[in-house]
Amino acid sequence: MSRAFSTLAACRCAADSGSSAGGPVDWRSIALRPGADDNASGTAAVMELARQFAARPAKRSIIVASFTGEELGLLGSQWFVEHAPIPVDSIVAMVNFDMIGRLRNDKLIVYGVATAKELPSIIAEANTEPKLVVSAVGDGFGPSDHSSFYTKGIPVLHFFTDLHDDYHKATDDAPKINAAGEARIVAMAERVVRDIADRPSRMSVIRSAAPVAGASSREGSNTYFGSIPDMSAGDIPGLKLSGVRAGSPAGLGGLLAGDIIVSFGGRVVTDLYSYTDALYAHKPGDHVDVTYLRGGQRHTTMVTLTKRGQ
Repeated sequence: MSRAFSTLAACRCAADSGSSAGGPVDWRSIALRPGADDNASGTAAVMELARQFAARPAKRSIIVASFTGEELGLLGSQWFVEHAPIPVDSIVAMVNFDMIGRLRNDKLIVYGVATAKELPSIIAEANTEPKLVVSAVGDGFGPSDHSSFYTKGIPVLHFFTDLHDDYHKATDDAPKINAAGEARIVAMAERVVRDIADRPSRMSVIRSAAPVAGASSREGSNTYFGSIPDMSAGDIPGLKLSGVRAGSPAGLGGLLAGDIIVSFGGRVVTDLYSYTDALYAHKPGDHVDVTYLRGGQRHTTMVTLTKRGQ
């Protein structure tokens, strides 16, 4: 039988070669930007899985890849799918690891379970004792590198332990990593990838339309609100919050973890995409009405948006 391929990929790798277009980098002028969870945790997972599959190969070949440029618009992963080292239609699945170092209350989010008919049962069977509390979200699109593969009709999975208050901050440091929790996730992921790679036939892909982005630009906006979305709440209309940054416009406006934003600046919010479009339609200094649900009751507060980094 002809060989097919499984793809195993990390989100991004932020390594620098030590030089630039202007010449060698002066490392003394470079500030330390820790990224222990985002995304050294994903890179570590891919390296460990590569070690395991090298020691005990699967029936299908596995490509191990790390991508850069994710937050500039999935640049690395999009380039990969356009210039893949093998025919892209021979890739049977892509498994993505983006921020898996902060396991809390055994809660793991896995996106993409609705991108192939077989994936829900594969995830369930791989979740052995002691079980993780898996929140299985169907969407194969999203703000990480798996989306580039799903647009090509490839089933995807994205492992994720949710956002936290250190996201995109210099406080995302190694002592805050739950190493034992990540080891459990890697063990489960190894069972998932091996199941996919050892199957006698390809999975049955389920295609869905990509979400339509609004007129606002998501990349590079410096408008800041300070909410921390609950990324596991995929089926709840609106944007559920897992937290709010202290002193942020959201915090000063009285929003709390568990609130569900349903309107932002007069725009209806149904999910993360519509929320992002609504937020980035504004600029720092704008006064915005935010409507949210708390305990089933509807509330509205006015916030003043600020500039990211202030």
